[in-house]
This record gives sequence, structure tokens and C-alpha cells, in this order.
Amino acid sequence: MIKTFFKLAFFFFFLLQNSLSTAANVYLVIGSDTAIWDGMNTGNFNNFYNIDLYVNPQKNAYKIMDPALRARLVDSDGTPLKMTWWMMAGNIFRHATNQNVPVPNTMTMYLMKKYHGQNIAANGDELSLHYHTFKWYDFDGDGRYYWNQSKTFMDCFDDFNYTLAQFLLEEQVFPVSFRSGWHYMDNDWQRYLDDYILPYSLHNDYPAKHIDTEEPIDNNYDWSQVPSAFVPYRPSRENYQLPGDGPGWNVRSAHFFKVLKYDLIDTVFAAAQQGQDQVACFWGHLPESNFISNIEKIDSVLHARLSKYPDVKFYYCTAVEAMQRWRQSQDFQQPEIEFTEEIVGDEVYFKIRSHEKIFQKAPFVAVKDVYEDYQRLECEPIGINTWRTMSPVKKELLAKAGVAVCDTFGNQTLRYIQYLPDDVFIDNLDENFSMVTGSWQPYADGAPWGTDALICPLSANDSVSAAWQHTFEQQAYYNLFVQIPAVENKAGNFSYVIYLNDQSQDTISFQFLKSNEWQFLKTLFAQAGDRLTVELQVSGAGQEGKLAVADVLKISAMVRDRDLRLSMERLDFGEISWGDTAQIDLELTNIGREILTVTAFKSQSERILVEASMPLTINPMSELTIPIKFFSEQKGDFSDTLTIESNDPKKPLLQLPVMAKVENYFKIVDNEDADQYQEFGEWFYSVAHGYGGTSRYAWLNRTPAAYARFFTTLKKSGVYELFEIVPKTENASNHALYEIRIDNAPVDSVYLDQNEGSGNWKSITTLSLPKEVPVEVRVIDSGKSTQGAVLRADAVKFLLIREVTDIADETDEQIPETYRLSQNFPNPFNASTTIRFNLPQRERVQLNVYNLLGKHIKTLLDGEAPAGVHRIIWDGRNQSGQTVSSGIYYYSLRTPNFTQMKKMILLK
Repeated sequence: MIKTFFKLAFFFFFLLQNSLSTAANVYLVIGSDTAIWDGMNTGNFNNFYNIDLYVNPQKNAYKIMDPALRARLVDSDGTPLKMTWWMMAGNIFRHATNQNVPVPNTMTMYLMKKYHGQNIAANGDELSLHYHTFKWYDFDGDGRYYWNQSKTFMDCFDDFNYTLAQFLLEEQVFPVSFRSGWHYMDNDWQRYLDDYILPYSLHNDYPAKHIDTEEPIDNNYDWSQVPSAFVPYRPSRENYQLPGDGPGWNVRSAHFFKVLKYDLIDTVFAAAQQGQDQVACFWGHLPESNFISNIEKIDSVLHARLSKYPDVKFYYCTAVEAMQRWRQSQDFQQPEIEFTEEIVGDEVYFKIRSHEKIFQKAPFVAVKDVYEDYQRLECEPIGINTWRTMSPVKKELLAKAGVAVCDTFGNQTLRYIQYLPDDVFIDNLDENFSMVTGSWQPYADGAPWGTDALICPLSANDSVSAAWQHTFEQQAYYNLFVQIPAVENKAGNFSYVIYLNDQSQDTISFQFLKSNEWQFLKTLFAQAGDRLTVELQVSGAGQEGKLAVADVLKISAMVRDRDLRLSMERLDFGEISWGDTAQIDLELTNIGREILTVTAFKSQSERILVEASMPLTINPMSELTIPIKFFSEQKGDFSDTLTIESNDPKKPLLQLPVMAKVENYFKIVDNEDADQYQEFGEWFYSVAHGYGGTSRYAWLNRTPAAYARFFTTLKKSGVYELFEIVPKTENASNHALYEIRIDNAPVDSVYLDQNEGSGNWKSITTLSLPKEVPVEVRVIDSGKSTQGAVLRADAVKFLLIREVTDIADETDEQIPETYRLSQNFPNPFNASTTIRFNLPQRERVQLNVYNLLGKHIKTLLDGEAPAGVHRIIWDGRNQSGQTVSSGIYYYSLRTPNFTQMKKMILLK
């Protein structure tokens, strides 16, 4: 009866409102595709993200939540701005290395709720999901992997469900409105959203269409066929761009930049003036420097349009609210549902019953097990508005189950069955932490848990202590972990005394405590109501002036018998020089409470060698590092699977993809190779990189001019192609000088635009290089750049094209198709060198040698020569037969149809 009353009241409200005005309303969604950019690198499989965007009061998250700011931004009814936050997760975040959040994949949602949850509730904001279809693969087959945009949604189907399950179970959030990354959509994705997930999408980017084929691939989308109006439409199941009979809705959206540039606000108001209600989604990225100023500009334009269109009203809404108001919904109540378990032996099924029709074909059900794995359970109908999961799960492994149900108007209900307690994190700022003895001080540098940690200087005769306390709510086994940030001058000899109900259980001591990772303390069994105290004690004896550190305690009921985890999800040896052996150190960790045994490493190829004697035993909460070697005896792309067999009860066979790209002999010198890289002038680190973990940059046009040298020796003599790589950039020198030297003598130089082709290996030149002689590439600020602000240095590569032991032994009996003057060999040379050139036809040839000033030194050939490959030896003598001095010389080939000149170096 109550629900019926509200429906009637809302209906009459809309009748009254519509009778008073012929103009329509604008329901405006101001939202944000909210990710962390600081630390994101599509060239790294595992990234570490800087959480400063959310925890620093000077950053945008705090600023946009300011009640005073919101109070200045009001709609036609004086209601302050509401926002929808589409929080990014999946793939590139799922595999992050962050240990300063509970679950890396959900870090944006976790941080937004933890630090801004109260303001979100006060402001009436909406929290939802933003998902990019990232996939780690090599799109162009060059052997280099990126987080590329996948070709289809189905490439990311499993990760999407995994992400939805983590949002539901860890953050108690399941999307009702949605924005895809890059505005990407395809028919499979639209149908899946319509069938099982949500009713409202707001990523229609009319009329945009974009195709990207250069890695890292992103921003592929097509909205060229979609209706142009800011009026929601139901996407067709056969073509998501066209209106059809799908159950969901799509809404036109635009970035703040486009809104202001093309005055889309006027477009929306003009359409509303004609009598049709409008729904518009205007969005920006929270990390953008002009994020807040753009919102203020949009608010100003909105109020200006109220004067131009006095009969139109606009309302700040969340995404779900906007659609409900536009649809004139009379139903704002959550569905009433029942979520129960059905136990069959030692297995569990779940049943869901709704008291009304729901939007989804079946509810979304997800479970988490003690191994911290997440999965969606498919459901089948067993009655009217009643479903049962199709596959059972072992009850002894269950940690949590959850269901998300959404009705046809977007009202949502979430329900949970808790089998084990959620993880508890007690930070130094929490009330259950106390500083017992010592002068503890805040420490905010590095990557502490939360916003800071605590440090305490030690005196020779003192000891300091701090304590964490917790009362258990459920009987279970629990693992205890601690984590501290990286601190210079950190003390050793940390001891953690563990008490249960004030009775000492154990003392765990560390001579050295690792930073920025969870350090296991103990597994203990506790009853409901038991009181835990973990006390840190650090003595100053022998550690005077060093720093004790305290931060966070983790209490987890996710206790398993044996659990083998690997430090990486693939063994990517990258580019390997033919004939070399590459090695990757693989860390195997047992995060179970019993000893784990690895019985075998198996692969199809004999080119993978595991240097370990079987069987291996790994103690509880311990790790082993195993060298994995790869022999590059055959050129080309290599792929295999390394299978690790163990007595892990859930994953007895772990399969690790192995890949490599074996090329001709090459040598790469990186800026991090201290013994092969040197700088002159003032240089700085950049976390952007094309190769390795970092790169370097120097400001242009400084005195003295900056340059860097990459130097090495090569194992083989021959013709090499030289490459350079710098990070993907637009602000670097467009006239950088690359000088090649052999035994410190310059042999060639090339000017390159560092922006063009940046992020990939780019050819510098081709020339002959000797083995076991110092060679180098210098990257120099030429002072001639007409754009950009910096000179960049990252890595250089020497790739052998053709090995030559004695150039005179080379034969080529075929008639060449083109002219060519090859680099002399050897170069540099002492007594003599050979110059090789190709003629595709018989004709007159002149081959001359000149010194650095252009003076003629000797004519090596002047006359008719047949088609073919020719070799001429110069013995270092001039036209008069006298031996010339050391230095740089030029040799010139001239025919009626071809002229070319090259450098060579004579060294005595």
C-alpha cells in the first residue's frame, strides 16, 4: 500500500508539473571517469600507482568534495551539484603491485570511499564502475607487449566478471550506471550489460569514430550511426548504435572540453525549449589539472542559458537519478529479495528470490574463497522471479557470497552471506593503535599504508614500543601481517610480541624487516570475543640514531593449508641475442600454513632450464627464488608453457606462459647500465621510459651543452644497424645529434627528431663495426632544436645484420638490382681496408679518397667496370705512394647514374 501511494503521488506531481509549462527539463549528469594516472604505464605488465590523488588534501579529490564549493554550484531548484563517480578497475589495475591498499584492482573505489565516503553521502553522489578493455598482448607481432585495447569485449570477459565480483564483495558496490573506457562498445558487450548487469550506459560519443593501430593501442570506438539528440535510447541488440528493442538505455556524453568548445549546453537547452526532456552526461578525468575549473565554467554557462531560455529548468542529478526522473519513474524502492544457501553434502548452491520483476535475466552472484579468488556463479530460473546457481562451491573454502539485483527502473539491492570475517587493517591513525613508549613522529614519505607511518629515533639505552589491538568477532584461524614503508636509516631487530587475552602466545623477531610488502607474523586460532594485542618492541642497543618504524597490522581469516603463488604471471624474456642465454629469477611463495612441495617443472622445449633439484620444499609463509634460463639457439619468436607441479590443493598445476624473441646478435645499452653509460652536463631521472625502468633527460640549450654516451664492445665483427629508443614524447629535441665513435674516433653522425617514432626502436644508421674494440653512441644537444624543451636518453641497440670475419671472403655471384656503396671493413683500420660497391650494369666508375678538408688523396678506380659486386682494397697510401696519417677520410663512388660518399677512419 505504501509503495502504491508513493507511485500515485509521484504520478500526480508530474501531471501538475507538465501542465504548468510547455518547455521541458534538462537532467544533467556531471561525472568523472576516475583512474590513477600517476604510475600507470601501458608498457609494464605490473605497475605501482601513486595514491596521492585521493589522500592529499591539495589534490582534486579533496577539492571537489568541499561542501563550500558544492554549495556555490546549484541547479534551477537551488540543489547543490551531485556527481557520479565511475571508478576505474580491471586488467591494468588488477595486476598492480600496490601493497598499500587491500585489493589492488579496487583501489580507486576503496580510496574514494575511505577518504571521501562521508562527503559522497552528504552530497548525494553516486559510486559506480569504469572499465577499460585492456589486454596484455603483442598486437603487431614485434615481440613487445603492451596493455593494448582489446579487439573485442569477449577478450576481457573473464576479467570483467572478476572485477564486478571484487567490486560487489570487497567494496559493496555494483554498477547501475556505467561508462566504458575509450567510449568503446561492441554488440557482445551491450548484450551482456542488458542481460545480466545494468540498465543505464552513458558512453554514447556521437558522432565520433576512431581507429588506432599503433601500439600501445587505445581509443578505438565507433558512434557514427548513433542518434545525435541528448535523449536516451534503447540500443538494438544487433547494433548497439541504433535504437532498438534492448532493455537498457544509452545516453549521449561529452568531455568537459567538448561541452565548452562546441557550446553543447546551448544545444541541450534549445532542444528542451521545444518541449522534449533532455538527459546529458558531461564528464572529465579527476586527475586533469582543469577538472574543477571546467565544472565551474559549465555551471556558469548553465546559469547564463537560464536567462536565454527562461522556461527551461536544469537539475543536477546522479546518473541513475537522471534516468529515473527522465522516465518519470514512480518507483524508487529497492527490490525485496531473499538470498539463501542450499547445502548438498559439503557443497553449497545459492537461491535468490525477488518479490518483483527485475531488470536482469538473472541476478549477478559472486563468491570469494579462502584463496582470495573471485568468481561469478551463473544462475538458472527455477520459478517465477526465483533462481538457483548452476554450479556448487565447496563450503569449507567459502569466505563470502554476494548477489546484486536491479529492478527495471534502476533500484538496486545487494545481499551477502558471510562465512569468514573480512580482512581487518589497523593503521597507526586508528583508535586501536597506541604509541606505548618512545617519541614517535609522523612519517609521510615513501608509500606507507594510509597517509603516513610513524618513526621513532633510538637512543643507546632505550627501547620503544607500539601496539595494535583487536577483538575477534568469529571463531576461525587468522593470519597476522605487518607492513612498513621504506625509511632511510631504518633500525633492525624488530620484535613483535603476540598476546591473546593478555597471555603471550609468541615473539616474532626480524633482524631485517622488508619495506612496502606484507611480512607474515603468525597464524593463530581465536574464539569470538578473544582480545588480540600485537606489540612492537625495538631496542636501541647498538642502534643509536637509527629509526624504529610502525604502520599497519593486517588480520586475515583467509587461511589456507598450502597456496603456491608466483612473482610473475608470465616469463617474458623479451628480445634475446642469438646464441646468448637469458635468465629470469622466479620467486615461488607459499602463503599457506603447511609446508608446500614442488615436485616438477615441465615444458615442451629443451631450451628452458630450471636450475633446481626436485623436490623443492617451501615453508609456510616463505619464498624461494629459482633461476629460469632460456637458451636462444634458434632465431624467431618463441613461446612455450612452463608447468609447475606441487601439492597445492587448489592449484596442483600452475601454468606459466614463456615467450621470447630471438634475433640476430645484438647488444642493448641502457641508461641504467652504470658501467656502459655516462653523462655530461646536468641530467635528471624520468619514470617515463621506452626501455628498462627509467630514462634520463637534460634541458636544452644549457652551458655546457649536455650529452650522454652509451659505450660497449661487441662479440662479432660485421655490419650493424644502430637504433635508439626514448619514451613516448612530444617535448623532446627535434634536432638531436647522434655521433657514433669507434675507439673514441668519430665515424658517423646523424640528426634525429626524438619525438618522431618515440616509444619505439628507431634506426640511427648502418655501418661496419669491429669486435672487441670500444664502440659508442653519443646523444648530444646540438643547439639546433626548433621545438621541445629536453634532450632524452634511454637506450641504444647494436643489431648485427651480417657477420663478417674477413670481408674479402664475401661472395655474391648474382647481379645486384640496385647501386650500393657499403661501409668499408674493417673500420677503423690500420694497414688496409676493403671498400665494397654494387653495380647493376656496366658503366664508367670513379672511386676516390679524400681527407677531412676535402683534398684528394688517391684514386682507387677510374674506368669501365662490369655489373656485379666489386671490392677495392686501400692500403692507406696516397697517390704518391706515401703512407697517410691517422684520421678521418672519405671515399666517394661516382657513376653516370649514382653518387655516394662515406666516412672511414685510419688508426695507427
